[in-house]
Amino acid sequence: MLSALAVGCLSCNKPDNGGIPPAIEEPEQNTEPAEDPRADVPVHVDGEPYTTYRGLVMAGYQGWFGAPGDGCSHADHKNTEWYHYRENDMFKPGVLRNSIDMWPDMSEYEVRYDTEFKFADGTTAQVFSSYDESTVLLHFKWMKEYGIDGVWMQRFVGEVIDNPDGKDHFDKVLSNAMNGSDQYQRAIGVMYDLGGYNPNRYDKVLADAKMIYDTYAKSRRYYIHENGKPMIALWGVGFNPTERNYSNDDIQALVDGLQEQGWSIMLGVSTYWRAGGGDTYMPGKGSLHKLIKDVDAIMPWYVGRFGDISGYNTGGNEGGFAGMVSKDLEWCENEGVLYVPHCHPGSSDLNMHPYYTRNSRVGGDFFWHQLHNCIKRGCQAIYIAMFDEIDEGTAIFKCMNKSDVPSNEADVEYYVVYNPKNETVRYANMNGFTASTTSTVFMASKPVEPEPTDGWCRSEKELAITFEGIDDNLPTDHYLWLTGQAGKMLRKQIDLQSSQPKR
Repeated sequence: MLSALAVGCLSCNKPDNGGIPPAIEEPEQNTEPAEDPRADVPVHVDGEPYTTYRGLVMAGYQGWFGAPGDGCSHADHKNTEWYHYRENDMFKPGVLRNSIDMWPDMSEYEVRYDTEFKFADGTTAQVFSSYDESTVLLHFKWMKEYGIDGVWMQRFVGEVIDNPDGKDHFDKVLSNAMNGSDQYQRAIGVMYDLGGYNPNRYDKVLADAKMIYDTYAKSRRYYIHENGKPMIALWGVGFNPTERNYSNDDIQALVDGLQEQGWSIMLGVSTYWRAGGGDTYMPGKGSLHKLIKDVDAIMPWYVGRFGDISGYNTGGNEGGFAGMVSKDLEWCENEGVLYVPHCHPGSSDLNMHPYYTRNSRVGGDFFWHQLHNCIKRGCQAIYIAMFDEIDEGTAIFKCMNKSDVPSNEADVEYYVVYNPKNETVRYANMNGFTASTTSTVFMASKPVEPEPTDGWCRSEKELAITFEGIDDNLPTDHYLWLTGQAGKMLRKQIDLQSSQPKR
């Protein structure tokens, strides 16, 4: 209709220049490109040392999985032979009888371990052990192939200090990873998880860190540095000291000791470290800020703080986690501290905590939304949780598709009891004997009556907790690929884009 009207008007108002209409003037074009909000970051040259975290996307690497016969001393004990696959000292189908929520894609592993889990066709499902060097080298090979810059090797204070079996495991995994870093030229650093730390372990942690410094940090070409020094990270700072058994002052002393050894420091801090509230211990906010100003970098923790894109945009106590990134970044830049935002693809922890909520990955949109937000706001480095954490469902490495995972249905009937107020509950244990417990969640051979206050008692079959998996329309390496693309976007090697790139 609009076109016809326009033609009619032209016929009624003929020009007086021989019927030739005047030239149509083109609108003035803006030749200036839109301002790119991304930070200018260095681009690492292959084969050169990693002299800064800036310009890098690195993932946390748990490396804590073990299996019977893998050679670790954990395998000498029935209750630890399935290290970090186990729950309630077993690795069997059924909620609270295993700890993992995703199943690794085992098609490329050299060493595999049979389990009691079965696929739909009746074949046996297999898993890996991080103790095997070939497994860790495969993971570093993937990092190289997909353009992931490197990893932070998790080292758990509660598992390596005063624990010979745990030290055996993590020392071997760290050695494996250092070899992988050398072979595939990936950045590598060590991150202590402070769970299990207390001031009495100060000297032992410093001695452990000195061993790492002397054995690896001084000599390995690709050990990550910041401000001219090898970097070590401490995760678990800013939380309530009554829950952690250490205060900010205790961590300040540890930081001072590590700096004397020659380390630069990154702290893994509570989500609301800057403004306070939430998971941040408010009476300690001042000492936390003082501590942060003394280190080289910080990484706030976000897993479990939001479950979808809407929650990321609007949740928290400052009008959205998305906006908190800008405020956190500004604070850190003013203090000369590198701000490293934390992104994750989603989480699921139902086999250990069946009262949790599993948040959907929505095909990678949840992950990419966080990555895009951090990069467009000018962040210079990113921490991904996690490379291999299948037990909390944050893994970015190759995991099986949803329709291919093995069955998680138990071979016995039992009940799961959720006891959120930690009341004393009388129940029939799995051996049929009457017992009492104050545990938050536990198994019972019979229904519990009455149910705990604000809790529940449900059969294992009613809960029907299956393994999470990569969407069937996506390849098992989708999140490795997305992480590599995020690194390119950070370094301005591809356009800034709010939607996932096309493969």
